[in-house]
Amino acid sequence: MKQIVFIICLLTSFGANRSQAQEVLAGDVAPPFIVPMTEGLFRIFAAEPLGKKGFNIRYLNEAYKIRVDKVGTGTSLTGHAGIGYGITNGIDFSVSMPLMLDIAGGLTKYGTGDISTSLKFGIPGRFPSAYYLGLDLSATHPYGYNGREALNVRPFTRSGREYSSRLLLDINRDAIGFRFNAGYLASSQIRETGPTYGAGVEIGRGQIFTMTGEYWNEPSTTVGRRSKRAVLGAHMNLWWLRLQAGVEKGLSKDLPNLSAMAGVQIHTSLGGKQKKFFGGRTRRVPLAKDTETTVRIGIVNFPGFEDQKAGELMTSKIATVLSRYGHIRIVDIRADTGTEFLAPDAALELAKKRTLQVVITGRMLRSDITRSARPNVPLVVGFPQTVANMEADVRVVDVRKKGEVLSLRVLGTGRQSRGITLFPTSKDDRTSYLNALERERIWDEASSQAVARLTAELTQSFDWLPE
Repeated sequence: MKQIVFIICLLTSFGANRSQAQEVLAGDVAPPFIVPMTEGLFRIFAAEPLGKKGFNIRYLNEAYKIRVDKVGTGTSLTGHAGIGYGITNGIDFSVSMPLMLDIAGGLTKYGTGDISTSLKFGIPGRFPSAYYLGLDLSATHPYGYNGREALNVRPFTRSGREYSSRLLLDINRDAIGFRFNAGYLASSQIRETGPTYGAGVEIGRGQIFTMTGEYWNEPSTTVGRRSKRAVLGAHMNLWWLRLQAGVEKGLSKDLPNLSAMAGVQIHTSLGGKQKKFFGGRTRRVPLAKDTETTVRIGIVNFPGFEDQKAGELMTSKIATVLSRYGHIRIVDIRADTGTEFLAPDAALELAKKRTLQVVITGRMLRSDITRSARPNVPLVVGFPQTVANMEADVRVVDVRKKGEVLSLRVLGTGRQSRGITLFPTSKDDRTSYLNALERERIWDEASSQAVARLTAELTQSFDWLPE
């Protein structure tokens, strides 16, 4: 155990060794406090719940340089390890435990900190560009390491339980998300009770790389003072995996000047059907569906590539998929429209004229076929393949929600392979030419894939399309 903690310390304290050393008095340094183990940033909690059976695993390291009187300089490391679980669509439970190491002047102290438990109640709002409200109830239990060692930098445990609560608010606007926390430290034996508050911003939601900034203010262990900190972080979102790195600036005298932070987060699901991707673009809590109310939908024929009838194929496929549901009525509006890409105002006017609840309009951006024989060994072996590509810009206007508009691009591909061709002697032999039936099949495959992506977005965004 000691060797493992040492290795972690060496890996995570590089950035901390560059920062200014903090003079340490053991009685003035507080044990570690709670960090989010469900949705959240480095210090700021998020109101968005994990969703039923959502499972989150997190490990976050923070390290800073210290200077101990009559001992020398060294490093303090805290690794926050924990899990979060979605009990229901709106209730999350999490538990965490710090792994702690202090090393200075050849002396060490290592062990575990106090166990923290948290129960969060989240109220999901609309998606996308949604808001979430939440309430977090947390408790820290004094079960940490409490032994005696030669080095005494900071306490690893509290003398009693600590209780706190937070009101949470998330406001998401496309690629930017705002997080607000306001709470109260109700009971503590190491610091005064009082209000806690902070805020954070996430820039680049739904992208591979995101940046975050945070500010957090809470009661200090010094009577009459408060602990203030700011965090600047970067995140790499790789489907269910998130890699994190950040720097924390202590804005009060009881905190280190600079701390290096690094961690990893894993999203998965224990039997749930919802996808657990990072970035805030995949809904974790499903919308309540209304399949009892009849919905009249008009689909405007998509312009573009009329010679290939790409728009007709796409709109026909959309109508076929939506008409499978008994409460959805596809209204023929060909007599009222041509092949225009309607603006939201024009779509609302059409909906009013034909008594529609939803209007789907769009335009074709791509409809082509590519042929290749790569990878290949020239004149020896080839792998001929034909690929059909379809891309559309789609706009969905929901009249019932005050003209709410969902805009997105969908892409689909269809493929036909000829297998392996040996000793191709001419250019024609290295390409795949299709008969009429094969050509129809790959176009149908491409349009079906594009429509499947469209319906997945509609399911996430509107209550009239069931999963």
